[in-house]
Amino acid sequence: MWSDLFLALKAMDFEQANKILSGMDALATLMNPWVIAVIVIISIVLLMRYGDRAVITFLSFPAFMVLFQKTVQGMDVMQLEHSSQNLLIFIGGFLVIAGVNVYFHFVR
Repeated sequence: MWSDLFLALKAMDFEQANKILSGMDALATLMNPWVIAVIVIISIVLLMRYGDRAVITFLSFPAFMVLFQKTVQGMDVMQLEHSSQNLLIFIGGFLVIAGVNVYFHFVR
């Protein structure tokens, strides 16, 4: 899968890359030990070089991916209307992630 993605990006075939990425399971990718190692290394470098703001911003993306996949991914509008609990969890989680970013970037 990764080699197909890199070949599509190298050939600038973004339509194929989008198909590959849409079929990818974000949680399985984030649980891969190599991905975790890369995230930890990048976080340490960002912390030493730019401080806690860069780390918070960098780690917000995986948090948002997990939140999106656990709550609203794959649902159409009609399913979200009947399952408003998932939508409320998504909105609440998004507000928490955004609030942490706003706090570290502007308030603190």
